[in-house]
Amino acid sequence: MTSVIEKLGIEHIPSEARHGKTLYQFTLWFAGNLTVADYALGPILYTLGLPIPWLVLALVLGNVLGGLLVGLLAAMGPVFGYPQIIISRAAYGKRGNLPFAVANWVSTLGWFSVNAIIGGFIINYVVPQIPLPAAILITVATQFIIALFGYDFIHRTEYVLSAVLGVLFAVSLYLSLTTPHLLANYLKTASFNAFNFAIALATIFSYIMSWGPYASDYSRYLPENASRGKIILYATLGGALASLWSEVVGFAVTAATNNTSGLPTVLVQFMGRYGIAYAVIAVAALFLGALAANVLNIYTNSLSALAVYGRARRWQTLVAGAVVGSVMAVLGGMNFIGYYEGFLLFLDYWITPWIGILIVMFYVGRVRDWRLVENGPSVVWRALAAYLIGLLASAPFMNLDAATGGLIPYVGPISQLMGSADISYFISFIVASLAYLLLIRVPVRVSFYIY
Repeated sequence: MTSVIEKLGIEHIPSEARHGKTLYQFTLWFAGNLTVADYALGPILYTLGLPIPWLVLALVLGNVLGGLLVGLLAAMGPVFGYPQIIISRAAYGKRGNLPFAVANWVSTLGWFSVNAIIGGFIINYVVPQIPLPAAILITVATQFIIALFGYDFIHRTEYVLSAVLGVLFAVSLYLSLTTPHLLANYLKTASFNAFNFAIALATIFSYIMSWGPYASDYSRYLPENASRGKIILYATLGGALASLWSEVVGFAVTAATNNTSGLPTVLVQFMGRYGIAYAVIAVAALFLGALAANVLNIYTNSLSALAVYGRARRWQTLVAGAVVGSVMAVLGGMNFIGYYEGFLLFLDYWITPWIGILIVMFYVGRVRDWRLVENGPSVVWRALAAYLIGLLASAPFMNLDAATGGLIPYVGPISQLMGSADISYFISFIVASLAYLLLIRVPVRVSFYIY
């Protein structure tokens, strides 16, 4: 790997520029998911009160399914040599893809600002003399510099962070799981409820699969003949293991402290019981976790901006994203997180039908010609129709009231019949995929060609 600033933006990566190892897919997604966002799911899972076997099933199933979607998309990167949101043009057309590029720009910018707030809050918590706005700007500056150097430097950084965060979270997990009588109170009231299981599964799945629009951004420089099977395996395992790990830490710390707020300071205070060194470990884990995730957010945000306005340079869209995200973070402060995360989780609904169509295009229809990205149709109306069919079909299964924390008070009729459970992610994925098969008349192969 080189350490120079990346020259390319959303252009096709030529053969002579291809390099890297598939193993880095594991370390990138492993570091990117040992984060506060995944940790904060632990308290949610705790409040659902599921028996431990059902909780484990939701954790494994949700993370593996969500991680697998990221892996399947990441394997497209070496074949097409484009970022994920640009590969999407092969399915929807150059102009037809614009709504998805805009949606991804908004969501990545939002998550960037939320993680910037968290990183700044941690600095402010440790050094109160540094005002929160200044702490946020320090956080953003660090993440911006890494993203500015680009693809290679990001992979190198995430490689190091995967090891560091692995050790830090291992210590956190050990201390939380060895707390005396950890689950005594929890087990007294735990009981199975289909609605709560559906919430747990959808919550876990939605967080990890939301990395899908980022996937090929971090695999597109790999050689064209890189093993797709290995890319799928490494990306899936990296994301699923780290996400599950973070969520278990969040759950265990909640059980140990009986504090369901999900605030990162709860982890610091809990580990501080064992001495100042452990509190420092908690602070480092939270700050570096936010760093690992937010570098990916701002880098992908810059590529999504280029997909909307191709005349800009990557450094220009990166600066724009950092400035706008910083302003949002500074103006919002900690009070901003709960409200805006609800809006961001609402945006996640666009992703699964979009993913379904891309997977059918690539693995069933075996569309592998990278020239379709620039020279294909302007708009593929049938693909857009399939997408809308999938999204509309899932609307009756949505519970936006629960997903957005009351921000959008909508509960679909079928969701109401199911006790307000939300399985819309799975419905939109399946229906959009099938609709695409029928409308585009994709020839179904006997087997999927992964290698």
